[in-house]
Amino acid sequence: MVRIACVLPWLLLCCTAARSAAKPPVYLWFEPEWFDGVEGSFTYWTGTAKPTGHWGVAGPGVGPEWTQGGESEWNSMGAPAEETKASCRRDFVVPRAGAYRVWVRYVDHRKKTEPFRVAVSQGGRDAVAGELGVTPVVPPNDEYQLYWGFSFGWGALDGRLGAGPARLVLSIDKAGEAWRQVDAVLITDDLAYTPVGREKPPFAYFASFALRPAGAAWRGEGKAWGGGAASKRVALAGRDFMMWTGVSADPKWWGKQNVETLSLHDVLFEHGPPPDVKAVFQKQFAGRKDVPVLSWPHLVPGFYLGESPDLSPGAPLRRWLERTKTPFYVLTNYAGGNYTDKTGPATYAALAGPLASQFLGYVHGEAFGTAGVAPGDKPLGATRRAHADALGKSFVRQQADAWGKVYKTTVDERHWSSGISCLAAESTALAHLYHETGARTVGYEEDATNVHVPMRVAFERGAARQYGGAWINYASGNFGDACNYFTQEPRVPRGAKAWFHSKYAITDGVSACWYRKLYYLNYLGGASSIYWEQNLENQWLLPGPGTHPVQLSPFGRATEDFQAFVSRLPDRGEPYAPVALFLSYGHGYDRVNNECRMLRHFREDKNDLELRELFNVCWHPTAREEGQPIAPDGQSMPGGVYGNVFDVLVDRPARAKALLDYPVTWAAGDVDLMPLRAALEEYLRRGGTLVVNVEAARGLPAEWLGFKATGKTKVCEEWAPDGAAALAATPYEVADVALAGAKVLAWAAPKVPLIVRRQVGAGAVIVTLCPRLLGQDERAHPALPWLMNGVTADLLPVEVRRADGTPLTGEVMYQVNRTKDGWLVLLVSTRGVDKTQHGVARVDRRAFVDVAVRTSLALKTAKEWTEPRELTTEKKEGATEVRVRVHPGDVQVIGLVTQPAQGGK
Repeated sequence: MVRIACVLPWLLLCCTAARSAAKPPVYLWFEPEWFDGVEGSFTYWTGTAKPTGHWGVAGPGVGPEWTQGGESEWNSMGAPAEETKASCRRDFVVPRAGAYRVWVRYVDHRKKTEPFRVAVSQGGRDAVAGELGVTPVVPPNDEYQLYWGFSFGWGALDGRLGAGPARLVLSIDKAGEAWRQVDAVLITDDLAYTPVGREKPPFAYFASFALRPAGAAWRGEGKAWGGGAASKRVALAGRDFMMWTGVSADPKWWGKQNVETLSLHDVLFEHGPPPDVKAVFQKQFAGRKDVPVLSWPHLVPGFYLGESPDLSPGAPLRRWLERTKTPFYVLTNYAGGNYTDKTGPATYAALAGPLASQFLGYVHGEAFGTAGVAPGDKPLGATRRAHADALGKSFVRQQADAWGKVYKTTVDERHWSSGISCLAAESTALAHLYHETGARTVGYEEDATNVHVPMRVAFERGAARQYGGAWINYASGNFGDACNYFTQEPRVPRGAKAWFHSKYAITDGVSACWYRKLYYLNYLGGASSIYWEQNLENQWLLPGPGTHPVQLSPFGRATEDFQAFVSRLPDRGEPYAPVALFLSYGHGYDRVNNECRMLRHFREDKNDLELRELFNVCWHPTAREEGQPIAPDGQSMPGGVYGNVFDVLVDRPARAKALLDYPVTWAAGDVDLMPLRAALEEYLRRGGTLVVNVEAARGLPAEWLGFKATGKTKVCEEWAPDGAAALAATPYEVADVALAGAKVLAWAAPKVPLIVRRQVGAGAVIVTLCPRLLGQDERAHPALPWLMNGVTADLLPVEVRRADGTPLTGEVMYQVNRTKDGWLVLLVSTRGVDKTQHGVARVDRRAFVDVAVRTSLALKTAKEWTEPRELTTEKKEGATEVRVRVHPGDVQVIGLVTQPAQGGK
């Protein structure tokens, strides 16, 4: 691999310039829906919400919120107009003394008041205090004020704060004329900064991504590691990949069919077309076996539990399944089934017995299981780990009981393994737990407002690899409460009844290119299947006015293109993810969360903040993109300066062997390494690299650490890579240590180590000494991006940069797959397409990106597979380079075929 390192003089120049600059401003950004004192939900649209004596979680909103760019980080908090007594609070640390401005983003109603109070207290007195919501912060004739009758706006209070502990309180002490809804709080000493919309401020660590250690050789000596790719993807029903679509289980229709001659194509031809154009569709395509989308050989059908598919011996549907050996699934969404004492037990017996090899599982869309399976209203343990253990057992018991009621017979708890939970909210929190409890397959749904597909794939893929299972994508065309249906009449009638909600029409929902990109990201990310929530209903349309044939919809065109790609690609390979993010099995992390509590019961803590900032760095610039007005092609599809090189694993001792496939393991949060000593010792002996924070390193052998902690901490405002000049930072704590063999990679101050490295056998342990690598601003320490740059340098067999040789800054999301004869490189555009919830996307055709894919491997050929076309290779600076242009909203897949004696790391 060719290394393009920054020249040391340039780095020193940057360091010197940074040191001479003023101290970076303090930006403390808080999401009040996570505060202590916020309880339950707040149903504001109905107008019937009554005072409860506390703030409630509001959001994630419907049409008005999403057309305004959305609420910050998905939710907000609210209280009814009649509320007179509510209070919530957040304790924090003011990093340095000075003049501060407290900005609050809240709903400002047109010509109405929505009063609430804001106070920042220190030492028992209010240092900043005042009332907002009584004076307009948005002009009454603002576009959104005229359209919706309210708009989000920013109000501010000024005051002086001392360095040290403080408490922020948001309270209500009087009724208002309209509901109160508070979205975000920013406390800053940058008095020249004015927030706009949900925009995040320029946190100090953003600048550190440009700092690239020159000649860093920090990793262990481990070579030929699989990077997760050594774990072969699990086939479902003997198939490497499928797309799932629903068909009817109506016994009347099946009873009229000759199941001895009925083909899968016949079934899909009957049940696939959109209902509004079905007659025209079937007339137009009658007798054809090459119908676009529908004739693809990797489609498989599923049946809705609400129709109680009868799989009794001799039933037509069962006879057809037995004859054709067709794989199938059952969708359970909001259904309980309506089986008899005869058909229920017989259907269960078929699924658990004769049809088990064909049965793909039960798809539980946006649900933990079927009706009757819930996490409960109280924690099941004092800690997250204890709760997770008990929750898994509870789910298994609940599901067996629920199936017993559905099938009217006793159901073995092992039938839980057939469930496929496809959560939207909390998918990252529970991915590993589902596998731990025996689920063969786990899925996730990605509404376009649920940020961060790459992170969600890292959780799903890592969990499947660690447990030897499979994962799928529950594909939805939803953008908030809007969804694309290309029907003759709107799916939901337009008019006053739908005023605050989406209209479910042709232009409502995600962009067509977002839909297309989701296909490629999941397929090349390792998904075993993609399930269509809308089935095939949005794949065709009948244009009007005038006389036109039925044709593919925008989504259908994207699907046809993707299906052709899958059919022609000889090998999708295995995703190469050389960095394992190693978490506690009870982490419960997911900020897309309806309750604004982890695992529904646990308040956000420092572990969650550590994970949030680590993930923000891993997939930078996602934190910056999150603050932009929400759009499908932005927040949910962020680019990443490191590529999709991460899998998430958990600290189950019985599953620790999975670490041996990852060159780098980054332990984070409240991960418990002590029970894993033997596995870690083998990992280090083989040359692995363990990156761990001083908090998680407690109890590790002293010979692994190379220092002894004194138990004291210091507060510093600078840091420096070893051998370079100091860089300014917001104040942060650092653990004081006495070195005993560790090498210092970065300093907090002269003679105060910040990051140290200890050689352990052929491996290495890197310890960060700033607790959780968080500054007092609760954001990533600026050394974190610098360290990630060093740890991941030359870790991939190929390098993806701009065509001019400069690093990517988020314009493209990329991923590398190991194939039988080389490598695939997925390039996904993240810029240039702006889609509001209602309307056609705007495309900036200037936002293309010219990308260079470089490798030191000996290449035979290079090909782009989506069009497809042969690519020209060029020798440059000791490497082979391929250049392609990625247009706005587009996908490019570069295939690199290497010489037989290929290298690789």
